[in-house]
Amino acid sequence: MKQKPKLSFWQIWNMSFGFLGIQFGFALQNANVSRIFETLGANIDNIPILWIAAPVTGLIVQPIIGHWSDKTWCRLGRRRPFFLIGAILASLALLVMPNSPVLWVAAGMLWIMDASINISMEPFRAFVGDNLPSSQRTTGFAMQSFFIGTGAVIASLLPYMMTNWFGFSNTAPEGVIPDSVKFSFYVGGAVFFLAVLWTVIRSKEYSPEELKEFEDHSEDVCEDDHAEAGPAIKVSLRTGIISFLVGGLLSLLFVYVHVEKEVFILSFGLMAFGLLEALSALLQHRKVRNGYTSIFNDLNNMPLTMKQLAVVQFFSWFALFAMWIYTTNGVTADKYDMEVDQNMVKFLSTQLDELENKDKINSGRATEIREELIKYQAHLNNDEKASAKVNLVKFYLSDHILKEKEVVETLQNQLESARNKSGDERIASVLKELERQEKSKTPDIPYETLKQVNQLAGEGLVTLPQNMDGKFTFFTRLKEIRKNYNDGADWVGVGFGVYNGFAAVFAFFLMFLSRITTRKITHMISLLVGGLSYLAVFWIQDTSWLLLLPFVGIGLAWASILAIPYAILTGSLPQNKMGVYMGIFNFFLVIPQILAASLLGFMVKFWFDEKAIYALVLGGIALLLAAVSVLFVKDED
Repeated sequence: MKQKPKLSFWQIWNMSFGFLGIQFGFALQNANVSRIFETLGANIDNIPILWIAAPVTGLIVQPIIGHWSDKTWCRLGRRRPFFLIGAILASLALLVMPNSPVLWVAAGMLWIMDASINISMEPFRAFVGDNLPSSQRTTGFAMQSFFIGTGAVIASLLPYMMTNWFGFSNTAPEGVIPDSVKFSFYVGGAVFFLAVLWTVIRSKEYSPEELKEFEDHSEDVCEDDHAEAGPAIKVSLRTGIISFLVGGLLSLLFVYVHVEKEVFILSFGLMAFGLLEALSALLQHRKVRNGYTSIFNDLNNMPLTMKQLAVVQFFSWFALFAMWIYTTNGVTADKYDMEVDQNMVKFLSTQLDELENKDKINSGRATEIREELIKYQAHLNNDEKASAKVNLVKFYLSDHILKEKEVVETLQNQLESARNKSGDERIASVLKELERQEKSKTPDIPYETLKQVNQLAGEGLVTLPQNMDGKFTFFTRLKEIRKNYNDGADWVGVGFGVYNGFAAVFAFFLMFLSRITTRKITHMISLLVGGLSYLAVFWIQDTSWLLLLPFVGIGLAWASILAIPYAILTGSLPQNKMGVYMGIFNFFLVIPQILAASLLGFMVKFWFDEKAIYALVLGGIALLLAAVSVLFVKDED
């Protein structure tokens, strides 16, 4: 067997550079899509079901793209055509996503975006196996981790930078995505396309004839190696039937106990897999040979190492999905001042009654809001902290308590009168902001401005109108809660930037550590550090730099998850099945994400008393279990 020649550092650099753009897309999606969904009206317990688009798309797209790329050869090569097609589609989706007018459009764009990113991403994993010898595979996947981290750190920080460096607003009227998020997605779309284009232009691929010279044919899976007629097909058929029946029984159980609708994804998924597995077995029994039966046959004949790594990946990606969905809500509600007190709950309840009596709100929406207020009251009755949900705040700020235009006009009159009596520069500053809001089609007075007005009133320099005085206090508090939420969401973006940034640095550390120990020990240590870091996010209450420390440890785990399992896996795969097996391996990233999307919303609502921070605790435990399961993996080239 002819050995593949080693590539230079810069050749590996060029072939991995496209991941810089891919991670721009993923990082913007992970850090901001929950925020977009909440802005467009999604309830926190419904967000996981909206996120289901991402893993389901990967489950379907990646093995198909892997199979096709195994069979493809054209002027652009074997994998590179898929890089380019996915980049074009994903870049367009990034431009459209933040302009979604309603929630269902945003959910649809997430589906399209994730499918497009998967089209680009899946062949990149096989690209390393195609082009690098065994001795350089860890380096190749670590280089991908470096670009993933580098791209993600910038992309995660983009909304924060847009607000604090370039002056874009991080707030907007109800139902409108802030400009800081919009322009971040525009930049991401451009970077995605250009980075992938660089790899397409600057990289080369071995032709099918050249790849055959490098293959160890004793390990290859033949093109006609479908399950032998007999035992293997019977096992496949039996597996399909059992999966379908278990899924059906679970569905009946879920109906009986009245679980949340997202939990049915688990049972319906089992039924769907059972049908597809059984159909594949029947087609193979009839000697049908096509891409569909080939993918399922390969799934049923996975190498042992791949099965062992599947367990590690299951726990790892369950933890990651919990972090991506719940960090924003968990951190903002648990560590930022979003609390309501008895007076505020009573006031909001009174306002809701008035709105309902005047038919300014439909009964379904009124019932939903009243249930939230009852929950807050129950917490307060038990001397517990009650954090307002951002959707509730947005509802009351959407001209329900005070119309923004009315507030602007009234305050202008009061402040003009006050300025004539006092030369205080703060009055002029507030008036300048109010004049800017008056010219806006959608006025949205910043909390800082309202805070200044209250300070001036407290000093006796401004007198608030009697018809506004009581409401104005609560109006200001709601604005403060919304500001705290957005500040917390931006800080989460910084945290995501930190873990991705350190992942880029740790990518080179992993190469060194795996040489002096083993790949297994390296991965186990990284996952242990990551699990403990998840738990630290729960314990640390300081919202300054101290809260960023756990994200350093998460960065180590993330770098390892992106590199080491693939370096171990590639050595166990046949060359002519590299693409499809990389796609199938994605199942064990996707299935835990679907499970998380199915169960976490239910668990947060009913087990964790809607305290999303406990989802991160569960994720930390999952990472610790992943670390233990690494011990059982067989790592052989």
